[in-house]
Amino acid sequence: MTESSSVLRLSNEKMVSFGLVFFASLAIFFISQVIQFYLGEYDLTTMYISFCAGFILFIPLVSLVLHPLLINKEGKSDTFHFSSLFANIGLVCVVQFLCFLIWMTDAIALYSLYVDQNSFLAKVFDIQTQARGDMTFEFYVFNFVLAWLFSLLSMVVGVLPCLIARLDNRGVVGDFVASFAFFKAHKGLMCLYALIIASSVLLTLLYAKYLFLILFPVSLIWVFIQLNNKYLQA
Repeated sequence: MTESSSVLRLSNEKMVSFGLVFFASLAIFFISQVIQFYLGEYDLTTMYISFCAGFILFIPLVSLVLHPLLINKEGKSDTFHFSSLFANIGLVCVVQFLCFLIWMTDAIALYSLYVDQNSFLAKVFDIQTQARGDMTFEFYVFNFVLAWLFSLLSMVVGVLPCLIARLDNRGVVGDFVASFAFFKAHKGLMCLYALIIASSVLLTLLYAKYLFLILFPVSLIWVFIQLNNKYLQA
């Protein structure tokens, strides 16, 4: 294969990758608007922030389409092969399922505490609000922190293991161990990346929803490339 054809192929893969991440962002945005509409119909608009935090759990799945943007380490192919992507889909699906269970547990707990005042949890913690779905500062802060934790979790157990598998495949357990080792060595940076992604989701969907279609994919792509570069330098 000539150099020009290799460059053209890599360029085409990047265009497809950009298109897929935008399409995924559009799908998340559409789901968010449908959920917001029905929450409004049932006077549960306050709970929308909890769903916005939950959307962050889609990050490991969306990040799979970003691998064509990267160039492999020296000694490996300089273009991305989709067979490498498919090898990680099973791993990501498991992570997504576990994260979904965490999110659903949180959503049920929040509903019981802040919406249904007759629930068992509400009585145990003596939660009393003046109206269904009443917004409180603590509720907002809790969900923002939760979104940040979801973002951090998504990177450590979803994004990084697949990145490491593409570069230095060590097996499923080895990839997870390497991911946690990377997090331990770059805790501050990872926390900052998680904050950037969480903000690009929560602040846009809550206060400037159409900006989500720009800020979320741009933030995710930038963080993904930074993680790749940092791992290569490690």
